[in-house]
Amino acid sequence: MARTKKWTLMFYFASDNPLAPGIVSQLKSIKQAGFHPEANVIARFVPEAESAAAQIYDVNIFKKLRAGGQCKIGVTANDPYVPNLVSDRLWGEQGKELIRESLNKNGYAGKRINYDPPVPSPKMSREKNPEQALSNFLQFCRENYPARRYMLFILGHGLVVGNDVFLFDEHAKQHSLSLGALGRVLRRFKRGLVEQKAKFDLVSFHSCSMSGLEVAYELQGTADYMLASQGPAFVGSWPYRQILVRVFNDLVRRRKKVKETLKKIFYYCLHNSYDFQLAGYSFDVSLCDLNKVREIEAPLQELSAALIKGLTDPEDPLARERILLAHWDAQSFWEENYTDLYDFCFCLKRRCESVEPASEKTRATFEAMREACGEVIGALESGDDKLIIRSGFTGPAYQYSHGLSVFFPWCEPVNRRFWPREYADYKFNETSWPKFLNQYFENTMRFSRGSERHPGERLEPRTGLDEILLDAPIRVSNGDGQLGAGGANEMLGKAGGNDPLGKAGGNDPMGKAGGNDPAGDDCGCPSIKNYPPFTSAPGGRERGPGKPTPARVSYRKEKRS
Repeated sequence: MARTKKWTLMFYFASDNPLAPGIVSQLKSIKQAGFHPEANVIARFVPEAESAAAQIYDVNIFKKLRAGGQCKIGVTANDPYVPNLVSDRLWGEQGKELIRESLNKNGYAGKRINYDPPVPSPKMSREKNPEQALSNFLQFCRENYPARRYMLFILGHGLVVGNDVFLFDEHAKQHSLSLGALGRVLRRFKRGLVEQKAKFDLVSFHSCSMSGLEVAYELQGTADYMLASQGPAFVGSWPYRQILVRVFNDLVRRRKKVKETLKKIFYYCLHNSYDFQLAGYSFDVSLCDLNKVREIEAPLQELSAALIKGLTDPEDPLARERILLAHWDAQSFWEENYTDLYDFCFCLKRRCESVEPASEKTRATFEAMREACGEVIGALESGDDKLIIRSGFTGPAYQYSHGLSVFFPWCEPVNRRFWPREYADYKFNETSWPKFLNQYFENTMRFSRGSERHPGERLEPRTGLDEILLDAPIRVSNGDGQLGAGGANEMLGKAGGNDPLGKAGGNDPMGKAGGNDPAGDDCGCPSIKNYPPFTSAPGGRERGPGKPTPARVSYRKEKRS
């Protein structure tokens, strides 16, 4: 068995899609970081071509063997040599023999260089889906590159809440990895590390919209820390060379505080993304302590209960209107499907404080919402010993981000496989947030045209068979994408550009073309409308049930600093 080292750094590049060309440059960046004898650096890459085998790289294995236990960090400043990755690939038994012959011919045979890397199992080239691929890669690293500590960097398409494009593989039978499957894979990996008495320090997602509470809940009991973005991520925005140099330098200096290393990695990712503003792209990133996820549970339960109470008041719509306005104000991500929870609570608290309810009952509802918002804000404030250790942004688009988002669309998703069934299976279902969402979808939906009445309007009843059949509450696209059901093919650059959660939107910013099909598809704008899927009055009623009466309210003048 191989000698146990201090670190194994694993890079899983989900590149069996058009991200592949950009990922090659990321591999070369990793190689240029140099090497340290106490660190394994293992990368997985798959070409985009159909039936292409997965490639595993033991980065700088030749240079480490030739260095005889010495380290070399970075590249020589005045050396124009461009290194390649060919000899770092684990080629299998036949390739191993060819490399040994080359070593002998070049005079290394007598220098006690033992070139005997592990050979990846044939099953690693025949994986049927991303779940098998990630699981096999982690097992391979754990068994063949033992270490005291492990970090995992995942680069690929994101959006795991919705299960349509995370680690998307164009040629696999099952194209993507669900959040539940991701949790299972990482927990299985962690169990193996516990048996080896090793630590799983970091799981990082160089992917879009992965820094969510649903993800954090699901990954409890896996890695200690998570590095991810709430919004888009871009190939090239994470400086892998500098990240590795940091780890190597800390090995040289024998620093033992892993959290300090991870905070530096956070700042490298943040600062490296500043230049993307020059191309018009905003960015956010956060570092979270997955061991502290439970600290948000009680505040979130209280918030959900207070919001449900505010939504369901049959006499006064003021609380419901405050919730809607705060949702409108708050920082949103990925076509309005995710909302920064801290910012939503901040906006709701401010909205509640700007008005004076007319009744004692409504005042009590407002006070409950304000208190619950304050508790959530306190739990999500960043700090060294908090759930969110660090959170940052560059550019104006995500300036109100604070680290963790939550699934919060404006209307009920139409993807029945995802909502409510798959979402209900998340560990996050232990909170009351899904219950609040159901109430929100119901209580904020506008009444149908047949239920509403306008002064002077005479609306003829729709009694014809065709009209009745067509007006049945069937979930179909309404033209702006609110009830559409775009799939992964559209999401990943095919015609249409709809996202996997049933809302219209642009394409993945990690390298795919944006915009919708010019041959006749509609605009890719997100919808914030919650319209019913029918037009007539349900059951012949002229108005919807339980319509609240207008509230009497006085507005406080908001002070601006």
